[in-house]
Amino acid sequence: MMQQDVENQMIDDSESFDRQEELPHKKKIMVIDDDLDFRLMVSELLVDSGYIVTTAKDGEIGLNQLLMSEDRPDLILVDLMMPVKSGLEFRRDQFFFKEIADIPVVFVTGEGIIEGELCIQKPFDREQFLYLIDKYI
Repeated sequence: MMQQDVENQMIDDSESFDRQEELPHKKKIMVIDDDLDFRLMVSELLVDSGYIVTTAKDGEIGLNQLLMSEDRPDLILVDLMMPVKSGLEFRRDQFFFKEIADIPVVFVTGEGIIEGELCIQKPFDREQFLYLIDKYI
């Protein structure tokens, strides 16, 4: 996995970010959101908190990355409303693949809540967000 400094490099949709030396016990989070600014902000916040982060700009890219990688995340944060493949479509498709079906998903959305799913409302308080991520992971 590539180690990079978030502030010094533009995020593309297949990169991982980690400021500290990667250790086997560090938790990995995938952020799937079509808003580049939001992906950058959340990635930086999570990396600063000691997580390893990968990103995708929509559910289709996120699903493909998960299926192609053997190094899977411990948690997926996904936006509800995205072009190409929405968060709900991503979640539905995730269950078709046994190798990724059990990865927990948290929806990060400004569009309300989804019955039976974990959700974090946008905008969120950074401290509360990190507390909830730590709890879910």
